[in-house]
Amino acid sequence: HDPATAFVAKSGFRDDDFRPFLYRTEDYGQTWQSIGAGLPEAPINVVVQDLENPDLLIVGNDLGVWVSIDGAGSWHRLQANLPTVPVHDLTIHPREADLVVGTYGRAVWVGDITPIRQLTVASLEAPLHLFDVEPRAFYGLRALGNFHLFGDRYLSAPNEPDGLVIQYLLASAHDGGATVIIADAAGTEIATLTSPAEPGLNSVRWDMRPGDAATGDDWRSRMRRFNTPPLPPGDYRITVRVGGHEATTVGSIRQRIR
Repeated sequence: HDPATAFVAKSGFRDDDFRPFLYRTEDYGQTWQSIGAGLPEAPINVVVQDLENPDLLIVGNDLGVWVSIDGAGSWHRLQANLPTVPVHDLTIHPREADLVVGTYGRAVWVGDITPIRQLTVASLEAPLHLFDVEPRAFYGLRALGNFHLFGDRYLSAPNEPDGLVIQYLLASAHDGGATVIIADAAGTEIATLTSPAEPGLNSVRWDMRPGDAATGDDWRSRMRRFNTPPLPPGDYRITVRVGGHEATTVGSIRQRIR
């Protein structure tokens, strides 16, 4: 973002020095400022700056992953289902906005950091914050077959599921969950979802089909939902209602490229 700015992380592991050594220069290295305040006592192995948001910094240390949304003003652990493990490498996919985490002994982890890119101090303090929805195309039935003929010789990962992923931030929990309403361009409601309402980041996937997505757990309900044709490409209004609060954004179904 700025050619005069660079970051350096240093691990004191081999010297039994576990202080968080993390520095930034904004004048081509003539002077350096320590920006590790607030990080735990753990050697830092890697630091990256987000490709789109210059205030988003991500650190991998011997305990996991830490992020700052305010240019190192404060640090927060990025946990979810990540294990407590030394993180030795980080990279951000330039197209998918996926953070790729290389660990020491616990494999490679991949997660979408799109909502973290949009986080601000104001959104963290709001009772409800709805993130932008990434456009997707509906692919439907994909290739079938045995993709594990060679066992674990080759790395494999599941495809992302069909659907628009709706993510929102809540300051506190709400009994009864949240309601997500999908409407077309004319404002006609065409689909509803019941989604979680836990403090922090919540996520629900809309399968791009009309009607109530709460189809039940039995196989007949799932098959009826599967056989319902998806909606055509276009823009759809997405509204999240929870605890007397409401937020609206636009989600787009893209044309499938054959």
